[in-house]
Amino acid sequence: MKRYFLYAGVLLLALSACRKTEVDNLFADSPEGRMADTLAMIRKDLTSAPYGWKAGLQTGLKGGYGFYFQFTEDNKVKMVGDFSTTTGSTLKESTYRVSPTGVASLIFDTYNHISLLQDPVPDVAGGTAGQGFRSDVEFSYQGKRGDSLFFTGKKYSLPLVLIKATNTEQQAYQSSGLNTFSAGFANAYNNNYVFSYALDAQANKLAVEVDYASKAIKFSYVDATGEVTSSKTSPYYYTTTDLSLVRPLFVPFAGKVIKAISYAGTKVNLIFTDGSSQEILNNGTPLYNIESVFAYNKAFKKLVSGATIPGVTANVHIFDQVRSLFTASSRNITSMYFGFTNSTTAIFYIAYTSGTSSFVASATYEYRRQGNSIFFKRVGIDGGNNWNTRAVQVAPVNDLFGAGDEREFTIAWTSSSSNTIKFPIGAIKSVANPNNMLYGRLGQ
Repeated sequence: MKRYFLYAGVLLLALSACRKTEVDNLFADSPEGRMADTLAMIRKDLTSAPYGWKAGLQTGLKGGYGFYFQFTEDNKVKMVGDFSTTTGSTLKESTYRVSPTGVASLIFDTYNHISLLQDPVPDVAGGTAGQGFRSDVEFSYQGKRGDSLFFTGKKYSLPLVLIKATNTEQQAYQSSGLNTFSAGFANAYNNNYVFSYALDAQANKLAVEVDYASKAIKFSYVDATGEVTSSKTSPYYYTTTDLSLVRPLFVPFAGKVIKAISYAGTKVNLIFTDGSSQEILNNGTPLYNIESVFAYNKAFKKLVSGATIPGVTANVHIFDQVRSLFTASSRNITSMYFGFTNSTTAIFYIAYTSGTSSFVASATYEYRRQGNSIFFKRVGIDGGNNWNTRAVQVAPVNDLFGAGDEREFTIAWTSSSSNTIKFPIGAIKSVANPNNMLYGRLGQ
């Protein structure tokens, strides 16, 4: 019996030793070793794609941008991008690194087409002083799926997606295919569409509003009564075959998911993730009535300041003029809008920076509706008195809305003579002089 227990004990010790060895082997690699393996895998993926990568990047201030990358093992990368016709036709070489910066990261470490998006000098690429377009050149690796690699910007946490290119796509990118497609799309869309939309089987409409200046597309779901039930804005970028929505900001519609827009001849089509397509239709006027969508309790509560809207007949583009006056005073506007806060009050809101400090200047208005008219009266300014200290910069707002007297306006659509403007333009027009107005895109 003693001998039996002795053998059993030896066997248990042997099994324990085996189990311990198995556990030790499971975690044999150190964190450094696992990081090294991940970096090696990323480098291999980047450099082994025979025809390079097509890529889409989202920025914080100006939509999406498309690129073609070809990485080599000696840390060189050649690229074209859709920032301009020059970057679309010039294959620029620079360097890159795959490095451990807390996490496995892809870093574009010399100036190139992608660097333009973060250039802090406005005269270089048209970005905001000190921020550019709020884009990155250092990206954290998130993973891979199928033929795609996923990264996230380290500072602004916005996506960069790389998709393996085909031989045909490589040849197109390297022969100004980005420029060829973007020009062809603009010709088809601008000359054949005013306000575009798609229909589902229940006759619900999806308004499709391409904004070239902000490189984004607004999709608004419009029900059979003409009400906007919801909307979604997706940044887009050009490839050699379509306007691709930045993943993961694809848009559901009619039981499918929209990933891109393309054209064939004079027809423009939605492209779905399942490979199918649907032709979009054209309307000569906005698909919804402004009174039904622009109010404190409707889909859109704001007129927002964005890129300059050409072709509008108005005495002053107030948003543009205010921005110019702030810039002339060495201040930078980060956000500006006019919005309804509730059923009786509205606000003109300006967030801006001076040096490294941030400020807000705002004015509050009481309003009342009477028939087709709306009356505004300024009743307050922000507690910090910045509205008064920035009196020169906000003068165009005071000229239109007054500084305490009640003034009469109407809310209506206004139009642009430019065929590049493919979205409704909301306006608050002075009754005394309809060419005195505040106008812009509708926002939430």
